[in-house]
Amino acid sequence: MKFTLSVAMSPLDQLTGLARTAEECGFDAIALPDSLFYSEQVSAAYPYTPDGSRRWDAETPWADPLVAAATMGAVTSRLRFYTSVLKLGPRNPVLLARQVGSVAVLTGGRFGLGIGLGWAPEEFEWCGAPYARRGARVDEAIEVLRLILGGGMVEHHGEFFDFD
Repeated sequence: MKFTLSVAMSPLDQLTGLARTAEECGFDAIALPDSLFYSEQVSAAYPYTPDGSRRWDAETPWADPLVAAATMGAVTSRLRFYTSVLKLGPRNPVLLARQVGSVAVLTGGRFGLGIGLGWAPEEFEWCGAPYARRGARVDEAIEVLRLILGGGMVEHHGEFFDFD
């Protein structure tokens, strides 16, 4: 059996200590949450609580999961890192592929990408991806990620992403 420690909402200055301790205690991985923004008002209810309220507030710490994985990877040698889950919908997959590839190398191949769409419509607008709402481009974004992360010189000509 393998064990993963979730560090969601942990104080940012404790992440490296948590990673070292998790590795010393025999944990196999750390799960990293993703949250792009905290807005006082959003147009959609949070889908993971019965009443739609969020379980955090404006003071809750959220490190970028890719930065956190690279940072914790630098102070550990065996622990794996996973996003649980990274919001793909609002992000540009070309830039994300570069970031994910960098983290994978910096952690010595100890990084796994867990992705989801995202639930707050405003995040798509704020990140300049209004067309991505409700999964309109997610299949193509996953295709772009796989293509670029597969290595070598690649090109893609799709509905939302087009590069030589």
